[in-house]
Amino acid sequence: MKILLAEDEPDLQFIIGMALEGADYTVVTASNGLEALRLLERDSFDLLLVDVMMPQMSGLELCQHLRHHPVWQHIPIILLTASPSLGSLLKDLPPSVCGWIEKPFNVFDLVDRIKSIFPDHQT
Repeated sequence: MKILLAEDEPDLQFIIGMALEGADYTVVTASNGLEALRLLERDSFDLLLVDVMMPQMSGLELCQHLRHHPVWQHIPIILLTASPSLGSLLKDLPPSVCGWIEKPFNVFDLVDRIKSIFPDHQT
């Protein structure tokens, strides 16, 4: 299973990537929403992990682009956020947003969340 991780913090990008690869997921990283869009144009992904606050294009702006694309709008998305009040912002996001995880979080909880979305994935 291939996951696109859009996260601008290099340390967090590394930690999440290592945890997911350890759980037998393939991880491709982007440092902002624009880079994530470019990667989506070149490759297919089973899941998107998207930081809400990123430079150049935020995670919320990225989700707006995904909402109207015939293929991308169906890719499950988990948002990563430092904001505990994200709920009010979710009304205009694609239905494929499966929820969010508030930073800081335990990477094992993130892996468990992914496994709940894809219970048939063998690790």
